[in-house]
Formats: sequence, structure tokens, C-alpha cells
Amino acid sequence: MSTSARRPAAADRVAARSLRIADESAFTKAVDGSRTVAALYFYLELDVLVGCARLVAADFFARPHLYTSLGDGRLAARIAEFHARHGHDERIPDAAQRAEVYRAVFGAFAESRTGCSPHRYARAGSDFPKLTEEFVAACTAFAERVFDTGEAMLRERVRIAHRPLRGYLAGIAGDALTWCTEEAAASVARDRAYPILRDSGIAAVFGIPTAPRGDWPYAADPTADKLVEEISHRLAPGPHLGEGVPALTREGASRRQRAAVRGTEALVAVLDTPDDASPEQLDELITRGYTWGSALAELGPAVHRAALPALPSQISEA
Repeated sequence: MSTSARRPAAADRVAARSLRIADESAFTKAVDGSRTVAALYFYLELDVLVGCARLVAADFFARPHLYTSLGDGRLAARIAEFHARHGHDERIPDAAQRAEVYRAVFGAFAESRTGCSPHRYARAGSDFPKLTEEFVAACTAFAERVFDTGEAMLRERVRIAHRPLRGYLAGIAGDALTWCTEEAAASVARDRAYPILRDSGIAAVFGIPTAPRGDWPYAADPTADKLVEEISHRLAPGPHLGEGVPALTREGASRRQRAAVRGTEALVAVLDTPDDASPEQLDELITRGYTWGSALAELGPAVHRAALPALPSQISEA
């Protein structure tokens, strides 16, 4: 992924709006350049997967007799690094450190995703929750209109809601956001947690005969959802994954993945759609916003497991 903060060219913006994220390559293309904030949103929504990988890394040392045949011969060393340096390396931040970054950009929206209290130096608030709510509401009102009467006013409402959200997202782009996304959030998730959870040997430990697909979590995968549920059930038999992150059901894992992808696509569209968007561009923006809103609406009680006994002491977080 490029770390350049350049503004995408017009041709790039058209390509990004028509792009549907289905693998890592498409994701990387979609969030390139000044769209870095969309990548950070993706890592926020799926931060729970880092918690799952953290539990697996602890279990790797607690029950080594189960981890006898990993699919990737180099994975043992990566698990050891992840386990030992978690929270002690700027490129492997722990849950509280990640929450600090997420809250600074996404405000209260991030708290419901990470379950961690922000660092005392984190920003007290962010315009993201309010601006996002207004944008999604405007897109929903247009998409779910019963009659075409008032269509022009509903379109204008979308334009009005889009401008400040786009301005906010564009205004936070820069070196700090790029480093926090690429060198911290992506490093711990994309480069460490996701490979652990996609390994065939790890899946076998939890009774899953086949490994998650290589393009997960950028694409949906029922096998991965089952694996996340099994890890939650076996290693975190309680309402949390040991870092304040709620444990997941299979359905909850699927919903998180969908919200992450659809939200990333929507934020790319918000950034790439100009204030003077044509009717066609505005229709695409509305579709992205409405789809994202629908995915967010699905994140309800089914995401969380019912309360069960406390975490086993050998894998609980300090």
C-alpha cells in the first residue's frame, strides 16, 4: 500500500467508486493515497480478530502439544514474536494502544468496537460519529423513499451531509494517520493476526478441517466465521476476549466482516465524490452509504456471546 498522501486522480476516483473489495489487492487499491482513513476504519471494525489471534498466541505456549503441525513453517516464529512483543513494540500495539489511535479518529464510534477506555491523552471527542450518522440517515431516507415526490430535496440532503463528512476525513489525512494505519494497525492485523487465523494448522487445533480462504477477511468466509466462534468459545469462555473486546458468535463475526468491507467502500466513495457530484456520482454515493448503514444496523445483540464464566487465568490479559 502506498504511503503517499496524494489526492487520487479523477480516473482513480472513478475506478475506486466502482471497485468492490473482495481480496487484499482490491482493498489495497481502494485505500491507497489519501484514502488511508478508510483502511483504518476497516482495522477498527475487525480489531476483534487481533484479540482472537492474541488468544491463539497465548494458547500456543499454554498447550504446545496441540500445535504440532502448522501449515506455514515460519508461523511458529511469528506467533512467538506476536506473543512476546504485543504492547511492547510500536508496530505491535496492544488493545489499549490501538484504541487510542481509533478513538482519536473515530471518537465514541470506536469505543463500541474496541471495548477499551481511551488513553488519557486521546482526543475527548470526534466529529465522525455525528457526521456519519447524518450521512447514513440521508442516504437511507433517499433509498427508502416510497414516492419520487421530494426526490430533489432528498438528494440535496445527501449533498449537505456528504460535504462535512468528506471535509473531516480529508482534513485528518497526513503523516500521522498514515503511520498509525500502515505501521501500527496494519502491522498488527494484516501482517500478524490475519496470517495466524488463516493457517490450516491453527484451524485444525479448533476442529475446523479446512483453513479460512486466503482473501479473508477482505471477503466473507463461513469457515473463518466458524473458527472465530470456536476460538471465542474455547479460549475465552466469557463475554470478552480478554482485552475488553466482545467474544463473537459465527453470525457476529460475519456481520463485523460485512460492516468493515461495506464501510471501507463507503468511506472511499465519500472521499472520492466531489462536492459538485453529478447525479450518477451521487447515486453511487447513496448506494454505498445505504449499504454501509444496512450493515451497521445488523450489528446488534447477536454479535456478542451470552455471558459465561470468567477468562482462564493463563490467557487473560494483565
